[in-house]
Amino acid sequence: MSEEKRQDKSLKRNIFSLGLVSLFTDVSSEMVYPLLPDLVKKAGGGSALLGLIEGVAEATANLLRAFSGYLSDRLGKRKQIVFLGYLLGALAKPLLGLSTIWQMIMGFRFLDRLGKGIRSAPRDAILADSSAEAERGKWFGFHRSMDTLGAVLGPLLAFVLLGLGFKLNHLFFWAFIPALIALFILQLLVKETAPKKRAQEKFELNFRGLSRFYHYYLIISGIFALGNFPNVFLILRAKDFQFEISALPLLYLVYNLVYSLISIPAGMLSDRYGRKNLLFFSMVLFAFSYLGFGLAQKAFQIWLLFGIFGVVDGIKEGVQRALIADLVPSEKRASAYGIYYAVVGFLILPASVLAGLFWKKWGAVFVFSCGGGLALLSAFLLLIFLPNQIKSPENRIR
Repeated sequence: MSEEKRQDKSLKRNIFSLGLVSLFTDVSSEMVYPLLPDLVKKAGGGSALLGLIEGVAEATANLLRAFSGYLSDRLGKRKQIVFLGYLLGALAKPLLGLSTIWQMIMGFRFLDRLGKGIRSAPRDAILADSSAEAERGKWFGFHRSMDTLGAVLGPLLAFVLLGLGFKLNHLFFWAFIPALIALFILQLLVKETAPKKRAQEKFELNFRGLSRFYHYYLIISGIFALGNFPNVFLILRAKDFQFEISALPLLYLVYNLVYSLISIPAGMLSDRYGRKNLLFFSMVLFAFSYLGFGLAQKAFQIWLLFGIFGVVDGIKEGVQRALIADLVPSEKRASAYGIYYAVVGFLILPASVLAGLFWKKWGAVFVFSCGGGLALLSAFLLLIFLPNQIKSPENRIR
């Protein structure tokens, strides 16, 4: 086997292995995520406290993504940082099961999101550097599909365990097992990929080295993030229709199943027809689905809307990651992902807190209408400021 073929096989193994890592990690996470509102309720909290916990956990931890991305590019290492992130997320699951007051829930939820903040940027950089540009959308779609397949199996497993009589807190301990499997796969099968630096180029983190289209997309993503509330608010809306606690994992399963099925086709379409077109469609569909959540009158409409929202995220999540890889050079990809995640994550805090407060004061219709309006504004700006197809900086943009 030639050296080129051997290297290609190794890179493909990275993609498939990271897909398995995300699958088992999401089995772990999504076993318990739909149950967070009830865990907070047992600790004496409501929608406002839930919004605060999710906002602080997501926003503060996501700020670390910029640092972890910078550190990965600066050191020329990815895998060790990714492993640390997955380890922290795994440890948080049983600790959440021990929580009896809301301060403990916030602390351990923060630890879980801290792990995600550490691992996301360097992991996405490994994926980008392990995939050819012409197939980048497909492989990011594959990764999101595997990630979300785990998110399908997680709620299903939670539903089965709850049906067998397991208590709410016990599920957080069972969730540690698939997280541990993910750590073993990462350590044994994923190969380190160093950033592809140009000859005699010293690494520096600065916005000048990133394309203007990246700057535009960062601003657009920030506006969109202000109206993209944590999905726990979708679950909270479902509870307005008297969904039983045992049905909530199944409701989230519908969302994740659609998400998983749509991710790879969406990525392949973005390879062929451009990332912008797919993202524009997902933002518009996001706006209409949010409006639907606000105006829903019947329980069956909530089931349908969770499926539609699965289409939205199935398109958006993988395609936007592939787009960022197209916008920046290899040696700054982890930093670019980190900055993106940090900006979006920082804005989750005001978005979550305000959503919780507005929900309490004016209700679900007002909250979802605000989110939908910001999504439409973001779609309009995307249409204006980004070209239809963008080649990687190695080939086009400097």
